[in-house]
Amino acid sequence: RGVIIDYTKKRNMEKKKASNLLEEEYKRLEKELQKTPQKKEVKTKMEITKHKMGLLEKEELVQKIKSAKQNYFEDANKPGRWLSYKLRKERQSKKINHLINQ
Repeated sequence: RGVIIDYTKKRNMEKKKASNLLEEEYKRLEKELQKTPQKKEVKTKMEITKHKMGLLEKEELVQKIKSAKQNYFEDANKPGRWLSYKLRKERQSKKINHLINQ
């Protein structure tokens, strides 16, 4: 179990790092384009990085949709269980927000 947790943690950190690098690259290219707007190379690089960022966001969205479907279909015949799951998630988020605000 610990190996799986460690693996997913490492994978998530790598994904986050890759997205941060793409965002930094995009911001850098934006600044460069503002200095020299006639360069077409910079525009193409910006389009490529924006496309890569979009792909990463789509992958993340697909993962969220899969988990939502899984939660819905696991408890399809048991609405009480699904509602209690939702309530538990909401309580956890409220506790986290309460701790952050303090």
